[in-house]
Amino acid sequence: MKKLLISLLNNHVQKIFIAHASLILSTLGICLGLLVLMIYWLLPLEVASWAWSIVVVVLIINGILLGNFVKELAQKGYTDALTGLPNKGFMYLRLNIDMEKYASEAKEYSLAMVDIDRFKSINDTYGHVVGDRVIKEIARILQENVRSTDQVIRWGGEEFAILLPETSEEGAANLIERIRKLIENHDFGPEIDRKITISAGVVSYKNLLQEIKREKHLTNKTDLIVIFSDRALYEAKKTRNTVSCFSQLKSA
Repeated sequence: MKKLLISLLNNHVQKIFIAHASLILSTLGICLGLLVLMIYWLLPLEVASWAWSIVVVVLIINGILLGNFVKELAQKGYTDALTGLPNKGFMYLRLNIDMEKYASEAKEYSLAMVDIDRFKSINDTYGHVVGDRVIKEIARILQENVRSTDQVIRWGGEEFAILLPETSEEGAANLIERIRKLIENHDFGPEIDRKITISAGVVSYKNLLQEIKREKHLTNKTDLIVIFSDRALYEAKKTRNTVSCFSQLKSA
């Protein structure tokens, strides 16, 4: 009960700070200015030195607390509440950085879009609580079976994205295929009496270069890799429980 009350209090304080941040910070600035004047004009020099030391300590503590608070807000803003994974906002933030880096260095970079097959049916049959548990379990499986340099993202709903730096389309497809088999054979609990499967679409940035040359109106590298991985996913979802590569779509 005590922890709950503290949590509610923290959330309430955060909401107040967010709503009135400019007013609160400006008021603190005015108070600090007045305090400086009081120390300068009212206190003897030997006492003022001690007062200044206390003010500096308070400012340091205040800076640490404010920094941690801003960090916590940023983490919450870029974190999916259900799975604890980074969310779509974080994905675009990192993709924009990665696209510039890997495009300039001409290195491989792949993106996989993953979708849970027939997820609506899972919710309808077993309920949303079980559906949420399936999402969290798949998130865990994805995280545990990618490299430390890869990044699993909660794209939204029943979809995930996986950023795969320095990975060819073939390498990415092989990794996702291994994960697909793990999920197909995974036991999701006694409530679920059928297999849970995923479909996935994979694309590498290198394979998009020709598309960029052909379709000159497509200039945003970040949007490009998302659009074409989504097209590969759409192809995989036609048959479900499979992994489709963008390069295969072009040759089909």
